[in-house]
Amino acid sequence: MWSYTSPVEKSEPLHVHIDSLWNAFREHKAYLLDLKRELTVDVFLGYSSNCDHCGVELPHQSLEMFTELQIPFGLSIIVA
Repeated sequence: MWSYTSPVEKSEPLHVHIDSLWNAFREHKAYLLDLKRELTVDVFLGYSSNCDHCGVELPHQSLEMFTELQIPFGLSIIVA
């Protein structure tokens, strides 16, 4: 397992974190796709809120990583 923590402040919108991750790994796309032949490659995203009617909106550009790596976009939402 690899673990990566974005250098972005936690208070920034989710798409800023996704963009930061993709910017860090974009140049390794071919390697990640090669890994997918024998291993599972996925991205775990979490979103926390203290509001029971929160939502998430992402610009379409921020979904590029999932399209390019051909992996699903999964999001764990935690309401505290």
